[in-house]
Amino acid sequence: MAHINLLPWRESLRVEQKRNYLTMLAGIAIVGLGLMFGVGTVVDNMITNQGKRNQFIDTQIVSLDAQIEKIKDIKKDKEAIEQRMALIEQLEASRNAVPRVLDELVKLVPPGLSFRSFSRKGNQIEILGVSESNNRLADFMRQLEQSKVFSSGVLSSIVADTSALEAVSDFKLTFTINPSVAPDFSKINAEVKQ
Repeated sequence: MAHINLLPWRESLRVEQKRNYLTMLAGIAIVGLGLMFGVGTVVDNMITNQGKRNQFIDTQIVSLDAQIEKIKDIKKDKEAIEQRMALIEQLEASRNAVPRVLDELVKLVPPGLSFRSFSRKGNQIEILGVSESNNRLADFMRQLEQSKVFSSGVLSSIVADTSALEAVSDFKLTFTINPSVAPDFSKINAEVKQ
């Protein structure tokens, strides 16, 4: 009987196992809470960093939008300047238009044809005149059509003048100056004003 152990060893073993279990459970809970805190901190940092990136991108977008508006304004200014330059070039090209038109008319008018009035509106020229014969007037119109300075000759009216001593005809002729010689400034001004 000397080897019989009467101490409650099973109960002390159970208490020790329970204490080990609770210690392990507390350790796992602490590690779990630590992991949750760590993951939460990392996610918060990621959200904060992404918010900063988004704010930076928004700032850059606003800056780029402002630059785009400036570029649009610059393009509008450039187009206006190009139109003005085109107008200036056309003005320079047409500077000698009036003498050239009159010189060409003098060359084209056949004998027996005279002008009573000559008016110009834009690139349209209207002539009221007298012709000794219809053939001379037809010859003048043919020469106008062949000219590099004029085009679109339209004979509005031709009336025989019976009051004159000789057989003459009054006529009204309208024709156009080619835009290469004298641009139509009313159209150009309308384009520039736009």
